[in-house]
Amino acid sequence: MNDPIYLRALETSDLERCHKWHNDRTLYETLVGYFHFISQGTEQAWLDGRRAFLANEINLAICIKGSDEHVGNIYLREIDWISRCARLGIFIGDSKERSKGYGQSAIRQLLSYAFTDLGLKRIYLDVLADNRAAIHVYEKFGFRVEGRLKNHVFKQGGWKDLIVMGLCAEDYLPNKDNGQS
Repeated sequence: MNDPIYLRALETSDLERCHKWHNDRTLYETLVGYFHFISQGTEQAWLDGRRAFLANEINLAICIKGSDEHVGNIYLREIDWISRCARLGIFIGDSKERSKGYGQSAIRQLLSYAFTDLGLKRIYLDVLADNRAAIHVYEKFGFRVEGRLKNHVFKQGGWKDLIVMGLCAEDYLPNKDNGQS
């Protein structure tokens, strides 16, 4: 596979970028979480927490091969080692790097790691119902809509529905129509 990106652990050197992204109101327009201003000290504490070993989280940087440019983050959170499931989260923070396939590549790599190396059985996620592009990407990997939470998120002065999607290891489609040959 000729992935354009690689994943690595978050590092102290990522502070400035993460702080910028977490203070980017436009980034949060398509994310489930709500926007609020973050101080550099708060960001430092967040990054220190994400860099520490956590039994129920894996937090990674998305970097472009060749340039090593850090363009986003991807996570497995709420890992339940008994039920073998986890919540996926991802964003490409640098707007000029969106729609280049980096998110798909990162998801592919993280799902492979989750199912093959960690032995997880199920990955789930939340996505805004109006984020059609993200839903389409998730469906390429085999994610299916498992539920809809009506008027669950308040964003941009109005209520939005939240879609819950899930993928079991046996339904994972690592190469079927998701940008790889």
